[in-house]
Amino acid sequence: MTIILNILYFFALGITFIISGFGDVQANNAISSGITAMATYYNSLDEYLPITTLVAIIAFDLIFELSVFIYKLVRWGYQKVPGIT
Repeated sequence: MTIILNILYFFALGITFIISGFGDVQANNAISSGITAMATYYNSLDEYLPITTLVAIIAFDLIFELSVFIYKLVRWGYQKVPGIT
């Protein structure tokens, strides 16, 4: 899960860098301190509730549901072609 937090941090850092390049805009350090606070809360909650496992289960379920949807979409398109039974 720290990888996801690092990705979010560097994404926010990149956005902040781009915005601060405009000159008139002042980018403060609230984004990075917010992500740091989120990491602290995540680590304290992860001791009691395995968030990484829950995210993996939800991701697996979403992949499965997306696969079924794509299968049904392909079958529907296959049936719409004339001359194919």
